[in-house]
Amino acid sequence: MRTIFYLLAAIIVAGCHRPAGTTNQELSVKGMQDDLSILWMSIKEIHPAYGLYTPVDSLQKVYEETVRSINAPMSETDFISHVYPLLSHLRCGHTQLRHSAGYKNMKEPHLPFEVLVRDHHAWVTTHQAKELNTGDEILSMNNTPVAEIIDHGYDLYAGDGYNETFKELFLSEYDGFEDVCNKYYHWEAPYHIAVRTKEGLLKNIQLERSTDNSISEKQADIDTSWMEAADLPLRFLKHSSTAWLEVKSYQYSDTIVFKEAFKQIHTKGIKNLIVDLRHNTGGDIRIATKLLTYLADSSFHIVSDVRSRIPNPAINHFEKYFDTSRTASFNEGFSAGEKEGSYYHINFKPAFGDLLSTIAIDSADHFKGQLFVLIDGATFSAGAHSATAIAAQCKNAVFIGRETAGSEDGCSGGTIQHLTLPNTGVVVEFPWMRLVSVAKHPVLGHGVIPAYTVVYSAEDIVNKTDLDIKKAVSLIH
Repeated sequence: MRTIFYLLAAIIVAGCHRPAGTTNQELSVKGMQDDLSILWMSIKEIHPAYGLYTPVDSLQKVYEETVRSINAPMSETDFISHVYPLLSHLRCGHTQLRHSAGYKNMKEPHLPFEVLVRDHHAWVTTHQAKELNTGDEILSMNNTPVAEIIDHGYDLYAGDGYNETFKELFLSEYDGFEDVCNKYYHWEAPYHIAVRTKEGLLKNIQLERSTDNSISEKQADIDTSWMEAADLPLRFLKHSSTAWLEVKSYQYSDTIVFKEAFKQIHTKGIKNLIVDLRHNTGGDIRIATKLLTYLADSSFHIVSDVRSRIPNPAINHFEKYFDTSRTASFNEGFSAGEKEGSYYHINFKPAFGDLLSTIAIDSADHFKGQLFVLIDGATFSAGAHSATAIAAQCKNAVFIGRETAGSEDGCSGGTIQHLTLPNTGVVVEFPWMRLVSVAKHPVLGHGVIPAYTVVYSAEDIVNKTDLDIKKAVSLIH
């Protein structure tokens, strides 16, 4: 199962601006509506999240509203921005829109500040404007309340279930707040902003656009209390039997990394292990399984079931619009199973590895101490599946951070197809299957919730203070 999270920043940069002056031809109303119809019908027939988190009648209403909103020729970018709210209501983080091949981007205006978004509020972090200070809360822009801006920003890209930490992270960390100002409101400088200072003073200021594409950031202070292991994402806390293992994504080489890391953890007699799944955006779920062999209390499962809404996803009414190479890959790794209720089981072929079977733990370097797991709004896809599997099958695991981006009940994935809409050329990242998690009592549409939620301030972001690690160490001590 591959992730598309790493693509979203590029998609947002490419797709979330007003292409003023672009030479890209405007799309016809008929062509856009025909493509929207193809997308909608394919969702209704195949998509594993259809009706799961949002009732089908509510989705139908959003679709009809979307059709009505496409009533004049528009740019490809504006077409994408009109369609995204429909996908956001589908509530699948693996379903995203990409520009057509060869689409040419135009430069977009940059705000002279960046923000931290949390609970529908926004605070200034780094900035170029002397009128602003880190920690100032933005109350409104151009007489529009910031909560309203954030609400529209939530429709810039789709996320799993009802999760908000995922979208807060993109609005904050990947310039999503700037994108909604450009894409939805089409604002240009000067910007009229109302702020509340840290001292509680209210100010109205006018800002010009940024003249630089980037805002300089402070370098993180080197924490000398940790000693790094050579060539491994592993650190040891000095004068303590504590280790910190970073697992940012799942690559094939990670099997070797895990083998060596846990060998050192075992050799050094580590009693407290911090597994860092923050910003683990997924990757090959078979590699996530390898991590669990060192952590699970006993033999375990990584997923409980793989399902589809039709007998064989590769055989559907929209085959000609899907990527044939991805269809071939699906046929190599999966096969149709039996029907149960309203869905069909999907089986793994031997070449892919049977992820539904019971998996044995590593007998040599299995970790038996106290486990702390760091998670956040970018713990997604296979990263969220591994967090869920740890929560269900490691009794000593303590979770710290923020709710995972991936839902605890599972996600749409397995094969992420490319559905190319024939009239506009817009490409839809489109999952074919649903991977059901091993969670015993998941809350539908929400991720793994940490036992200790850590809240960052704007100053923490600017100073690159790692409060999650500080919390873990404080619990150990």
